[in-house]
Formats: sequence, structure tokens, C-alpha cells
Amino acid sequence: MSDSSSVLPTETTAARLRHRLRDQLRDQLGLLVFAVFVSISLTAILGIDFTRQQQVMVNLGDRASQNIVAPRSVNYESVVLTEKLREDVTSEIYIYTLPSREIGRDQTNQARDTYRFIETVRTDTFATEETRLSYMQAIETLEVDDETAVLLLNLSQTEFNTAKNEVLRIIADVMQQDIRPEELRAAQQSVPRQIGFDLTPSQETVVAHLAPQFIVPNTFFDEEATAQARGEASANVEPIIRVITEGEPIVRVGEIAEADDIEALEQLGLLQVADSGWIEFAQAFLVSLLASTIFILYWWRFQYKSYRPWRYLAIIGILIIVFAAVARVMVFADVFYLYPAAAFTMLIAVISDIRLSLIATIVMAGLVGFMDASQLDLAVYTAVGAFIASMTLRNTQRFQSFFSAGLLGAAGNIAVILLFNISSDIELQSILGWFAMGLINGVALSPIITIAGFFFVGLFGVTTVVQLQDLSRLNHPLLQELLRRAPGTYHHSIMVANLAEQAAERIGANGTLVRVGAFYHDIGKMNRPPFFTENQEGANPHDTLDPYTSARIITGHVTEGLELAQKYRLPQSLQDFIAEHHGTRMVRVFYERAKEAAEEGEVVDPARFCYVGPRPRSRETGIVLLADTVEAASSAIRPSTEEEIERLVDSLVDDHLQQGQLDDSDLTMGDLQHIRDSFIETIKGRFHVRVRYPGNDEMMEEHTDNEGDMEGENEQSN
Repeated sequence: MSDSSSVLPTETTAARLRHRLRDQLRDQLGLLVFAVFVSISLTAILGIDFTRQQQVMVNLGDRASQNIVAPRSVNYESVVLTEKLREDVTSEIYIYTLPSREIGRDQTNQARDTYRFIETVRTDTFATEETRLSYMQAIETLEVDDETAVLLLNLSQTEFNTAKNEVLRIIADVMQQDIRPEELRAAQQSVPRQIGFDLTPSQETVVAHLAPQFIVPNTFFDEEATAQARGEASANVEPIIRVITEGEPIVRVGEIAEADDIEALEQLGLLQVADSGWIEFAQAFLVSLLASTIFILYWWRFQYKSYRPWRYLAIIGILIIVFAAVARVMVFADVFYLYPAAAFTMLIAVISDIRLSLIATIVMAGLVGFMDASQLDLAVYTAVGAFIASMTLRNTQRFQSFFSAGLLGAAGNIAVILLFNISSDIELQSILGWFAMGLINGVALSPIITIAGFFFVGLFGVTTVVQLQDLSRLNHPLLQELLRRAPGTYHHSIMVANLAEQAAERIGANGTLVRVGAFYHDIGKMNRPPFFTENQEGANPHDTLDPYTSARIITGHVTEGLELAQKYRLPQSLQDFIAEHHGTRMVRVFYERAKEAAEEGEVVDPARFCYVGPRPRSRETGIVLLADTVEAASSAIRPSTEEEIERLVDSLVDDHLQQGQLDDSDLTMGDLQHIRDSFIETIKGRFHVRVRYPGNDEMMEEHTDNEGDMEGENEQSN
């Protein structure tokens, strides 16, 4: 391979650098426009509630100036009513200690000691009566009035002992009962009713006056036990679910607004909170900015080189906004179980890839959670069903795949419904209704919306399965024209399609897109069929032309093919195959002829013999580039042994690698190995019936060293 074959003039390199910088600037501008457009649109959807009824300003304790009725039905867990029930339950719980026998014993002993002192005073014959009365009234633990003191001194010993024993008995009986501090007076007042009938009036007076003074509380409030009991009782209180039906009065005119009324107005979105509008708007803007930032970061990291951001980002941005608006309406209408989140993620998977669809699922679930923070089940419902549908979506080129993925997504929907709604008191009718919505969502709505969305995204140049199926028909007018005017090229394109499709499926690329792209990649040859070997039946017209004209005709089939593609309105993805299937390679055979014909000192410009490109920018176009070269070379050389086929394929793939033609295609070395293996297997199955022609043995022996020349000659036939 000559050095000049891989070196382009400085002007060409500079021009390509300018084009690359222009494309990067365009892509960065597209990302900026996407961020602004999505952020502003989502802020409007989340921050401005277009579906909300007219709000009212009502504060707790105010009298309503108008009747306020529910504009829609809603059921929610009432924190106010639940807390009120808990307060009612716990307010009646008081735990006291058990009656203390020690206190009763102490009071009995104190009574005995007091009576011993009184008895001592009674038997003191040296003291006057006034002195003995003063002694008894000086007892610190006992209040003795004059009448009781006189009676104590005048009772006979038998009467005194009987009264004393009665006091001790009453103290023992009463102190065995529960006496709380707040019940002490009642316990003391019960003493006269317990005095026996065998006492004299004087004894009754003494007992009734002295016994109550020895009655004290013997059981007390246990704060720790009470707190524990109240906590257990509070935990056992089931949350109260308040159900409000559409048209039900919340607050009537003249009524005082209670806490549960304020809560109901909040749940219905009818309560106007002063100075809160800017806060909600700011929160909506932050959420929107985060959502768009996540998409941009992912796109910049994983998609930047593979797609044209302005076109794909435009449709993704519109899908985000449309599905976010639909989610907002369905949350408000309380029919969210019909929200087709799976359709959103499956469309993203078709437009981009499965990884971006998973990112989109997470972002959309977060947006739904922001719309109604009180219902976690809505965010989980969005994430689970869509996640399962996108993960199980296998072949996006078959309509059946979308229904299969939707069915599995419906199973996830039903599981989430059960998780958040199953309870002992749930009505069967409600469960069946939710199940029906989840099933209809996954099996019908999401797949149908996804397929219908293909026609919409097609407006943005995104190739869909519907378009590919239509364009893959061999009776398409453009293919029929190619067959009529350039039958050899038509046959070559079919062979390239078969070769490329097998390789694409081997590495998990879009096989259908590759096959259809290969059908149309050489349509530009129909304008001058005889100048390409596969269409020649006699003399080679290039023998009478100068190499510059021949090179212009050969490389021109790319430009002419793009003109035909635009005329027949082929999608941009198929135009990429036409533009990129030769990359920026050189038609070397004519370049060498030009150098041979050049006069001494004359410089031959290599740029005049190169395709304008660009180089393949996707795995699919990279596969077709390789398949096109391999098919043309194998048709010319017709290798008959496995070793010859392997050498041919390896040399062609390695040559493209050395020239950097696959640098922008995202094909890995592992992908290329699988592509080599696929090419070899397909060619082996193809050439076992072919007849060898004289002269091909010499070509086979020299093809490795003269790869550049062979490629140039093949350019006349592919």
C-alpha cells in the first residue's frame, strides 16, 4: 500500500476540521436548546396547575363566606382525623402503681403510737386536765379539737380500747383499697359509714374524728407505664381513610373551618396558601432543570458521536413534555393506572437504545412523584411497569414484540397495585377495576400508542419499523428502477444486504436497518450503469477516459445516490448508508493511473480521487461499509477454500482499520471479530457452488499486497 493512499492534502484536512468544529458547535447548540425547551415546558406543566379549580383562602377557625364543594372525588389517609382518634384513645389511659401495703402498715403503726401517747396522757394523774388537753392537742401528726380531746380523757378504759381498736380496723380496711391522691377526700369521707353499731355516741365521735386523719394515698400515677401504654394504643389505631365524592360539601357558608376541613381542601387542591406560588414554581423549575440535565449528561456521555443530537433530541424532548402533561392530567383525574408509561420508554428505546429508555423511566417516575408527593404508589407504578416493558422489548422490528413487552409490563402494573392497595377491608369491585386498568394499560394502550408514535417520530427523520417494512419491499419504485437500469448493482446490493444483516444480528445491531440500508446504498449507480463492472457486458468505458474523469464518475455515485434518496424521500438513516458506505477512502486504481500518466514534476492531488464521506458514524453503516467491500472483492476473486476466504476478509477489515475508516462507528474490536466470523461463514456458504475462472488464482495470491489496486478496480463494480 503506497503512502500517498492514506495522506490527504492540508486543504482537505483543514476543511474537514472546519466541518467537524461546525458539527460540534451545532450539536452543542442543540443540547442547549433541548435544555431550555424541556426545562421551561416542564416548569409550566409542573408549576402551573391548569386543571385546578378556583382556590379559596380559608384559615383554621374562620367562618366560611361561601359553600365549598368537592370538584372531584378523592380518597386519602386523613392525618387530622387519625391523630384526633389517637388522642381520644390515649387521653383515657392512666396507669397507677399497685396499692402499697407498706404505706398501710406505716399508717397503722402511726395510729398505734398515737394512741399510746394519748393513753400515757390519760394516765398522768399529776397533770391538770388543762395540761393533758394541751398535750393531746400538741400532737404534730394529729389534729384534736377540744370536744374530741375531752371525750378521749373521759372515756373509760374499756371504751377507749374499743374506740382505738375500731380506728385501727377502719385504717386497715380502707388502706387495703386503691387510694389515689385525687380520691383521698372520698376515702376519708367513707370512714363514718364504716363505724360499727356497737359504739357509743362518744366513741363514734372519737373514731369519726381520728380515723380519717390516718388515711393517705397508697397508689400513685405511673408516668413511664402510662407513656408506654399510650404509645401502644396509638400504634394500634388504624389510619382513617376519608372518602370524598364529587359534589360533597366540604365547608358550608357560616360554618367554622376545622382542621379536617383544611386538610380536605388541601387534598382537593382548593386551598390557597398565601405567598406559596413562587415557592411551588421554583420547586418545579429545579425539578425540570434536574430532569433535562440528566438527559443531557447521558446524551453527552453515550450518544454524542452516534446520532445527530438536534434531530433525536427534538423528538425525545417532545415526548418528555407530552407524556409529562398526560401524567399531570391523569393524576388530577384520578385515573393514573391508565397512564401509558411503557409507551414512553418503548418509544425512547426505538429512537435511541435501551439504556436511555431506562434513564427516561427513572426521570418520568421522579416527575410523577413530584406531581403528587402524597401517593408514592404512582411513582412506583410508573417505574416498574415501564422498566419491565423496556427491559423485555427484544426485537423492535416486530409489532408483536411491543405487545409481548406490554403484557409483561401489565404484570408489573398489577403487582404494584396489589402492593399498595391490598388490605382486609378493600372491596373486590375496586380491586377488579384497578386490575382492569393496569391490564388495559399494558396490553392495549401502551403498545398501540407506541406503534402510533412511529408515524409521529417519522416526521423528524427517525426511521421506524413501519418505514423499514415499507422500504424493504423489493417492489419499491426506487428498487424496481435500480433493477431495470442496473441489474448487476441490484444483485450486488441484495448480496451485501444478506452479508451485512447476518453480521449485524451477530453483534446485536439493528439488522433490519442494515438490510434496508444495504438495499439502497448504491442507488446512485443507476445513472451511469456501464461504468461499474457488475453492469458491464462488453468493453470497459473507463479504458477511453482519463483517470480524473473515471474517478469523478465512480465517486459521484454517492452524491447522485443522495440526490435520488432526497427525491424519493428516503429517511435520513438510509441516506447515511449512501453517504458513508465508502467513508473517505481513495479510488486507488485511478490515482495510480493518474500518477503513471503525469508528466515529470507534475503533482497528482489525492483529494480528487477520494470519496467525500463522511466515515461511518454508526455501527450499522460501518457494517455495510465492510460488507460492501468484502462482497465486491469476493465476487471478483471467488475464493474457493476456507483459508482464502479468511485471508481475504481479514485483509479487507484490517485495511479499513489502518485507514481509520471505522474510528467513528462505535464498533469495538470484539464486534469486528464477530463480523469477520459472520462474513467468513456467509461467504463459505455462498461460494461452494461457484465456478472458478482462469486468472483468479493469480489474483488470490497477490490480493494481500495489492489490496489498494483491487479496491480501486472493485469500485467499478460496487
